[in-house]
Amino acid sequence: MGIPKLELSNINKCLSDAFSLIDVSLDLYPGEVHALIGENGSGKSTVIKIVSGVLKPNSGVIFIDGSAVSIDSVSTAKLNGIHCVWQDLTLYPNLTVAENIFMEYPHSKKKLFTTVNSFKMYQDCTAIFNDFGINIDPRTPVGQLGFAQKQLIEMVRAYVSNAEIVIFDEPSAAFTSSEKDILFRIIRSLKKNNTAIFYITHLIDEIELIADRFTVMHQGKIIGTQSVSNTTKEDIIRMLSVPAGRNRYPKLNLPIGEVVMSVKNLSAANILSSINFEVHKSEILGITGLMGSGRSLLAQCLFGLTPTSSGSIELNGKKQKINSPEDAITKGIALVPEDRTASSIFGCLNLENNVTVSSLKRFQHYKYLHNQTMTAVTGSYINKLSIRPGHLDDLLETYSGGNQQKATVARWIMSRSKIYILDEPTRGVDVASKTDIYNSIIDLVSKGASVILISSDIDEILGMCDRVLVLAEGKITGEFQRKEATKEAIMYKSTIRSN
Repeated sequence: MGIPKLELSNINKCLSDAFSLIDVSLDLYPGEVHALIGENGSGKSTVIKIVSGVLKPNSGVIFIDGSAVSIDSVSTAKLNGIHCVWQDLTLYPNLTVAENIFMEYPHSKKKLFTTVNSFKMYQDCTAIFNDFGINIDPRTPVGQLGFAQKQLIEMVRAYVSNAEIVIFDEPSAAFTSSEKDILFRIIRSLKKNNTAIFYITHLIDEIELIADRFTVMHQGKIIGTQSVSNTTKEDIIRMLSVPAGRNRYPKLNLPIGEVVMSVKNLSAANILSSINFEVHKSEILGITGLMGSGRSLLAQCLFGLTPTSSGSIELNGKKQKINSPEDAITKGIALVPEDRTASSIFGCLNLENNVTVSSLKRFQHYKYLHNQTMTAVTGSYINKLSIRPGHLDDLLETYSGGNQQKATVARWIMSRSKIYILDEPTRGVDVASKTDIYNSIIDLVSKGASVILISSDIDEILGMCDRVLVLAEGKITGEFQRKEATKEAIMYKSTIRSN
């Protein structure tokens, strides 16, 4: 195969007493997609942070085109032709789509003072979007886009970067099938340009579809590297050590109680229109739909983050005004938002503070917090959700994306709310950790809480929900009981145009 474009040789990195990278050796060739897989905390994120200059290894050597290099910063990585598309977004919300895409590659006019050729910039952006079938206006401020749309913008940034090495960190976690098709078209185009690609994912189907080789990591070590063409799905699962016959969706058939929430004729932001549905006690209500359908906007309305233009929300038969998150929390509503980095985690605070921040009144003792009780309860939630490494004093920003997500879920479970709105709660989470979150959801409804599960993963919706609502273009286009819901029916209702 010739000389690797990128090679890691015996990389070691100690992050804590509980976790280290140990003798990690990987290589990546031009025009190749090399998938990196493993459970949360296996070391995938640490590897890509080292390659992209965020972290420095304690020992080992990095080679590019056969020559040893020192990558001690993000700027050094970029100078070496490395571009990383992070799972957490790095866009500027106040700038337009095109301005974000060409931020580091401006269209300049050479005059007395250098200026940006805006016409050419928007023209080029439109041409790229047309090539890949992206239906986004390049002049739209990024802050007005949904998470999946922002993620597509990150993909296009990688495409225009002309980088020789591109790293995708869980790129499709928020995507439906149509957005995944766009992503895969971008990757195939990069491959044709001989770009070397590291692709971090939890999805075995994606490995089979897009990757040439894959490497499995576990607890900071390389388990093995194999060619996709010579490996079966069962082989990959065996290497990942997923127990055979594990119940992926541990759904229980619990009795459904009375109506606890009624949404009537709700409209908002010129997107949601005449939304009507009910949520029952001990019910898991699934809401799904394609990008731009209004799923996350609906969650924001129910939690008081986005004002409604009409309609009403009733709790236990009484009309309520929910004008802010404070109103929602006071009335027993909790929200796990889809974008944890912008809306959920406090990276500079430790794990205990992140988990307890929404439940401090629970630990109030006169004018003070009962720290001993708070520490004990936090530890029980860390164990329940298998948050790793799980030390109370760990800064959450040092944790993998999946463990950050589990910490966010733990925070709101601790709040003892009555209605939980979970917007993509398992995005970017491995199979084992998903099961931990699913079990926590089952525990909530078995204790009388109600859950609104918003997800683009139809298998997850089918596996976990008692009832399913489908959104398309801001309207409910379908409703299915658990027994009658199928993937085909949901996809059909997701793609039909609302009247």
